[in-house]
This record gives sequence, C-alpha cells and structure tokens, in this order.
Amino acid sequence: MEPRELLEGIRKALEPLNETILNHPMIKDAEEGRLSINAIKAFVMNQWYIVNHDLRSLAIALSRTRNITELEFMKMLLDGDYNALHELMKLMRELNIEIRDPLMLEVVPEAVQYTHYLAWLANYATVQEFALAIIVNMPVWGQNVTRLGNALRSKYGIREVGFFEAFKGPFTELENKALEVIRGIDEQSVVRARNMAYIIQNYEKAFWDAIYNVR
Repeated sequence: MEPRELLEGIRKALEPLNETILNHPMIKDAEEGRLSINAIKAFVMNQWYIVNHDLRSLAIALSRTRNITELEFMKMLLDGDYNALHELMKLMRELNIEIRDPLMLEVVPEAVQYTHYLAWLANYATVQEFALAIIVNMPVWGQNVTRLGNALRSKYGIREVGFFEAFKGPFTELENKALEVIRGIDEQSVVRARNMAYIIQNYEKAFWDAIYNVR
C-alpha cells in the first residue's frame, strides 16, 4: 500500500473521533469567552508537563533512527517542541505561573496520558510506526490549539500566544517527510500503527476532556 493511501485510510477511519476533538466544547467556550481562567491555567500547566517530557521522548526516538530520512523527521519534531517549550515559558510568565519542575505544579493525570504514551512509542514502536501515529495526530492537535490561541488573544487579552502559533501548520513538509519514513512499512506494522493512531487520538481527546473539567 502506498504511504499516502495508508495515511488517508487511517484518517478516514478516525474521522468520527477527530471530529469530536475538533468540535470540543472547551474550544467553543474559549471562543465565546466562557472558559474559566482556572481551565486556561490548567491547560498551560499540563502542557508544561507534557512538552517537557515529549522532548525527552522525541530525543529517545531520534536515537533509534536508522537512516537520514528518519533522523530528519525526528529532528523536525524535536525542533518544533523545543521552540514551543520556550514560547510556553513566555505564556507562563504572563499568567504568573512559576517555571519549575512540572511535578511541582497541578498535573491532571487524565490530561497527561498522551505524553506517557508518547514515551511508550519512543521506546517500543518502530520509527515507521511512530511517524504514522504522530502525523495522524498533529493536524488535529494543531487545529484545536490554533483556535484556542486565537480565542485567548481576542477574548482574554492574552498576549503571549506563540506556543499556540508554534503548532499552527500547515504540516505539509512534516507530512511529506513522514510519508518518506513509512514507505515500505510491512503489513504487521501497518496493523500496529493503525492501533497506535487510534490510541493516541483517544489520549488527545482525554486531554481536552480533562482540562475542560477543571473548574
């Protein structure tokens, strides 16, 4: 199966779940100015936990690459998260959230399942499987977080929205590199990667659900 056909097939299968994420009430509340400040701060604090650990997981995944194509793909992800981490620190300062050990902040367990699964992928998935799961996830995350950043700027007067803009996309270059990585993926890995994409998207939904429940 051609990489593009495989990717689009997985996206099609996940469409109902992805639509649920993209129409999440947390985003709608933010766009209407009804999202609580506590939920906004919870988003930031839990992202501080997530991005800190995602960077380390991506470094592990990069260390497992076997060729230049895989290395370039992982380096793109690593650079993106590194930039996002520094933008997140600016937002934390604006919201008077202390920059310290993430476990010293209020972490919502249900919100950070994604980063724990990414650590599992970095250690136990092949690079091809990892790439396929991530490229399914990134555009959905990117669309949601971009809308949230726009809402926080327009409805809440928050200035430091660079973290949200870091994931704005388009993800064309990243996706094309991922398709190079997954070319030649074997049938067993295709099945595994489909399941990994399903799991990671459910953890994506769990993040939004958990933060939205903060009052």
